[in-house]
Amino acid sequence: MRSAPRLLIVMVFVLLASGCVRRDGRNSECRWPGEASNDSVSPRHLSADAEFAEDLAIRYADTHFGPRSPNPSETYEAERDQCMERLFAEIASEHRVPVIQVSGSLGQNRAHVDLAEVLPFALLYTLATIAVTRRIWRRYPPEDGYAEGIIMSLFISLAFAVGVLILGEQWNWFVEGHRIGNNHMSYRVWRMFWPKHRIGLFAAGLLIFWLANIHAAHRIRVQSVDGR
Repeated sequence: MRSAPRLLIVMVFVLLASGCVRRDGRNSECRWPGEASNDSVSPRHLSADAEFAEDLAIRYADTHFGPRSPNPSETYEAERDQCMERLFAEIASEHRVPVIQVSGSLGQNRAHVDLAEVLPFALLYTLATIAVTRRIWRRYPPEDGYAEGIIMSLFISLAFAVGVLILGEQWNWFVEGHRIGNNHMSYRVWRMFWPKHRIGLFAAGLLIFWLANIHAAHRIRVQSVDGR
């Protein structure tokens, strides 16, 4: 528990250092800023370029055709997609690869990003479950019987698992928006880890809680026996 703050700092550093999207060259004019090198690139680099182009296209459409633009238009999605296609074509030409390879790399090779975004929240959730389960079994000591503690744990574990879905998705939305530097996620929200794995995350939330709960009950039981 004492090392938790330092571990959390490390997790946040990983998030900030490993998942940042390119910042230089941002614009809302559907203009690809280019790169210093035209050499062949890795799949991860190509995915990053495609993601940056996607963000430029969304910025362009938001600025010129979005609801808050000077000239809101029903052609928003078409203009966004056309801009994205033009940028993909420029990336393909720059790196000498087929356009389909650029478009196909969008949303790929982001396991390191998902990991960096999920781990800090998972750590906070685990620490919270440890603290809460200890309080439960101090309030309902095992030596007085397990029934009350188990019933209370059941209700709280369900609340915690629901919290994983609600708060975790808000966390994921926040850090992803910070990573790409754009709060308008648009359809990109469905690419994030939480919306894609809600059932699994709910189950993981329950599992973590009950592992912490069993450990807390056992620990307090042992402490009670040793204290006699």
